[in-house]
Amino acid sequence: MSASKKSPDQIGLLAVGMVAEERMRQVKKGYSRDHDDDHASEELAAGTAFYLLPSWMNQDVCTANGGERLVIESLQNLVGAAAWNDISRDEDNPDDDLELRIRNVVRGCALGLAELERLIRMRKGGR
Repeated sequence: MSASKKSPDQIGLLAVGMVAEERMRQVKKGYSRDHDDDHASEELAAGTAFYLLPSWMNQDVCTANGGERLVIESLQNLVGAAAWNDISRDEDNPDDDLELRIRNVVRGCALGLAELERLIRMRKGGR
């Protein structure tokens, strides 16, 4: 059954399942809860923003690089650098822009879930 023929509830369950599957992929890749807890400067939230940032909002911005020199770079690169240096938006480069956007939203939601889990563990004193 195509996505257009699924009920809103089915699409919602599909979306939640995609995020859960991506989160499990991240954990298996080594981004465990202990690893996430080491990102106390909210890098996971920055990573979430990186993946969820709409392309139309990815404008060039001017920043100071700590010296007197101004640097022009895309907002997405600026957010990505704040998250971590090796973040990649399109590591598998699908040909379809919609598929790439879906993958990035799923990745962003999974990172957001990791950040939410980290914050809940902090609240409960689980760190």
